Amino acid sequence: MASYAKGKKAFGFCDRCGFRYDLKDLKSETVNLVSTNLLVCEECWDPDHPQNMLGRIRYDDPQALRNPRPLGGISGRDLPAAYRWDFKNPTVTVIPSGTYAGYSVIDGWFGAQCTISAQASSESLRIDGNNRLNPASGGDPQILQGFDYSGEQDHQNLNIDTSVYKYVVSSFRIDTPTVFTDNSQFVFNFDGSLFWTDQTTPSPYPWSADRRQIAKPFPYLPLSQAASGFSASDKNMTTRFKLVWDMSNDPTWTGTVTGLRIDYMDSRQVPRVDADKDSGIIDIEYIEVVAFHNIDL
Repeated sequence: MASYAKGKKAFGFCDRCGFRYDLKDLKSETVNLVSTNLLVCEECWDPDHPQNMLGRIRYDDPQALRNPRPLGGISGRDLPAAYRWDFKNPTVTVIPSGTYAGYSVIDGWFGAQCTISAQASSESLRIDGNNRLNPASGGDPQILQGFDYSGEQDHQNLNIDTSVYKYVVSSFRIDTPTVFTDNSQFVFNFDGSLFWTDQTTPSPYPWSADRRQIAKPFPYLPLSQAASGFSASDKNMTTRFKLVWDMSNDPTWTGTVTGLRIDYMDSRQVPRVDADKDSGIIDIEYIEVVAFHNIDL
């Protein structure tokens, strides 16, 4: 292997300016990491430009987060519910006169084809489809919010901005399963329908058929069942049921919603020859209108 003298006192000439320097002080120049075979003085020396090394060194400066959990923006996670009724300290009134005299109104919810009552022990709203103030009215128990009980039936009590609030959620427990006396005539013993309206003028039929959404997903029971309704095994499967109406892709969920109607229980006679015959008792833990909801929970 070749060896060289240290040359402490040796001198050389800069290949660029031609001045004499100690040989050990002359520096080699490179371009794109390749030697040019030039030895130059400190004043003449140019370092290899960093742009020549682009792509040679791998680097990563990521900005995006995987599966982030932001507040604000379009997520809606930080927005409070537009409306939430949990019936912990309900306001109960009884309509004194008129078409609906004797009917109860609980936190603004009105029960039709059923009776409703506040359950202090369980902090819930009970819907009793077996008990009606007007038995001749038949079945189809339903609860309504935003309804004017003076008889004009206009809807001016709610103000839901559908561009922001896309989910209606309800949690409830079954007290008495839905049972029918003539199973051969009825289908859809559990319905879970949400109706809504933007009606602000009097109308006797404010719930148009195209403004209806079946709850989805319904994690514990299918949307329609055999005519036995909520069976004992269904009731024992869980103490709590949840309905989620996902309106995020519903083209008719637009504008400002002023009234809601929920049919938890509904049976339909095929062919229909008399009134619906629904029954059952459920205790509603809460109803809320929210901008964000994890449908998997």
